[in-house]
Amino acid sequence: MQEQENVRMHVVVVTGMSGSGKSVVMDVLEDIGYYCIDNLPPQLIGKFVEICRESENHLQKLAIAADLRSDLDVKILYIEAEDEVIIKRYKETRRKHPLDERFGGCLHNAIAYEREQLLRVKGIADYYIETSYFSASQLKEQIREIFLDN
Repeated sequence: MQEQENVRMHVVVVTGMSGSGKSVVMDVLEDIGYYCIDNLPPQLIGKFVEICRESENHLQKLAIAADLRSDLDVKILYIEAEDEVIIKRYKETRRKHPLDERFGGCLHNAIAYEREQLLRVKGIADYYIETSYFSASQLKEQIREIFLDN
């Protein structure tokens, strides 16, 4: 048990603009050995990390979309894309932006508001990727280069 407590859990926080590729990033992190959880309510994050630490699987790599306590090796990955690229991606997938209703379906306003709200997180991110001109496979390769243990 003492040995398990000395193992440092690596946590990656994936955040950024809606439509910039967070789902692709989470898929890649999962493929390279991270346990990934998306949209966990902030009130459950601390408890979830403790459960992961105590699990029989001895989880050592965790990717989550929220801020965590400072006693972990937390890295923040921030991804974004240009407005027009995000708009194109939403049109291609026919998905609604998370702020669609708040801005009456005006995607430009939703994107502008979201970008402004995320500025502080972007400023403290450990890693930054601009995905406008990345294909999904290029983004996957970038994530592997950053997070895959050599």
